[in-house]
Amino acid sequence: MIKNTTEWEVNLTNPCSCTGTDIVLTCVGFKSLTPIDRSQISISGNECSLVNNLYGETDFVFKYVWAEEFDIKIKSGDIACS
Repeated sequence: MIKNTTEWEVNLTNPCSCTGTDIVLTCVGFKSLTPIDRSQISISGNECSLVNNLYGETDFVFKYVWAEEFDIKIKSGDIACS
């Protein structure tokens, strides 16, 4: 807990060898009591976008602090395979 509030963790996993690009998440009403690294996630309205690609067989993790958990899901994205 941070500031007597729950710290939530969002974990995106790319299990394949291809790269995930232009990944957009739904994050309706998203807020955090602690700063979100804007070099990793761009927040605009009800969407959060990964700034960088999600390379094959890797995870992307970020944490936020809020009283309730947000329903964050992948909304869209592309796949690039060579």
